Amino acid sequence: AAAKDGKVPRAKLLIDTCLIKVSTDDDGLLPQPDAPKKQTCVAQIFVNSHEFGGTDKSCNGHRYDSIPFGNGMIKAGMACYLVHYVHSQHDTFFGVMECMDAILCRCNPGQIKADGGDQGKFDDSVRALQKKGIPVWPSPDVMEFMGAKDALTKIRNLNIGMPDTGTYYTEDEFIAGFKKSMKFQPRVIKQNRGSSGEGIWIINLKNADYCAGFGDATVEDSDELILMEANDNHVENHTVIEFINWCIYGRDEGKGAGEWASKGTGKYLEGGKAAGGQLTDQRFCGRILEGELRYNMVNTVCLGVIHKVPAPGGMSAVGGTGSEYFFYDNGVISDSKLGTCEFTAYVQKEASADGNHHRCATDEGPAKVEAGTHEKKVINVDLEALRKKFVEEDCAILMKTLELPDEPIPLWWTADMINASLGKCWEAVPVAEQKWVVGEFNCSCVGVSKCLPAYCKPDTPNVSWKDIPAEEAAHATKYGDIVGAEAAKMLGV
Repeated sequence: AAAKDGKVPRAKLLIDTCLIKVSTDDDGLLPQPDAPKKQTCVAQIFVNSHEFGGTDKSCNGHRYDSIPFGNGMIKAGMACYLVHYVHSQHDTFFGVMECMDAILCRCNPGQIKADGGDQGKFDDSVRALQKKGIPVWPSPDVMEFMGAKDALTKIRNLNIGMPDTGTYYTEDEFIAGFKKSMKFQPRVIKQNRGSSGEGIWIINLKNADYCAGFGDATVEDSDELILMEANDNHVENHTVIEFINWCIYGRDEGKGAGEWASKGTGKYLEGGKAAGGQLTDQRFCGRILEGELRYNMVNTVCLGVIHKVPAPGGMSAVGGTGSEYFFYDNGVISDSKLGTCEFTAYVQKEASADGNHHRCATDEGPAKVEAGTHEKKVINVDLEALRKKFVEEDCAILMKTLELPDEPIPLWWTADMINASLGKCWEAVPVAEQKWVVGEFNCSCVGVSKCLPAYCKPDTPNVSWKDIPAEEAAHATKYGDIVGAEAAKMLGV
């Protein structure tokens, strides 16, 4: 731990003597620089009640992807320590953090509370560090404002936004606004607090009787809706009033929501705006069946894009629903730079019960085309043109637009984009005329998928960094190196 001159940095000394050592080792972490230009750390949380310390942990107690982040900082000439926040020594922990020049926060949302701690107390102490000039990436406010669904409303006038997007914070706003928007076009209603698509509803009028202009008419309480939830693509049929009551009252008896098959609980407005109770209302982009694009970002550097295509019959590309993922590197782990991508689908000629023309499994396509039930469709997207416009035009004003003018763009984040171009799904749109909009930002502990072999599961309880295949580990290392280089720039190194 000592440098060549025998001196130990104050930050390292305090970590070793004051903080509870949660991890059993730091295997895979490079030696600290002899003369570090900055003192930094990766802050994690270990959930003691969980079998492995959390679903994101290696067997040594570290997050499964902490090593490449730590090593990236070290390679950039900065010291970087892997530490854990333990709520029982809250004051001591934040006292030690005052010795840092920057903190990379990798405490997964919900884990502090799950371990018995107080997320609000943690966040307030992080803000206090920021006031002392110590950057924390990402800060609590960035995670809250950027991750909240009303971010889509704030960006509605950017290239990546959709003008007819709104957010409801009260029951009256929701009832009036939803009845108006639902009569105009199919909608996506998104709760603020869910994850993995829970509480995100794709909604169509069963009779498809939409009005010509927004506000020309409203739906009736008795009008029937077809709803699909994005977490598992299951479909339900309810009246307008039943959906409204589900959003407000959930399964409470006597409130008129009816019976719901959803795994969720409803009550999306509960607690009001201060508690995260809100619903975002966005026009449904029928081209979601063509897939969404996840731009993987380090500050304003794009590492690559994942084209996520919903499973046959599905509307959501959330992991675990059978969706297909196609990876496009941006010159980071290969010589390939972003360009135009092409996706071939075999699409039903007749609409399904939900009114959409779904694709079939790719390997079944040619036979179904020959049988006359499907037709071949080819979709093209200019990934590089979209990246260029996003980075050069929107990223420059993104944080101000999100009401975070004093915060930097996150160090490690993603933006999921959906094709909002006019016209029918699967009908080609010239690349230059395509309109792609953000459906979600994520900057709260975005994982490094290349490191997934290092997280513990019941069938692999003893894995860590050393168990990641060499090629995957090399790719993760390159990602971490870019994170370290960008962090160094932000710190003036």
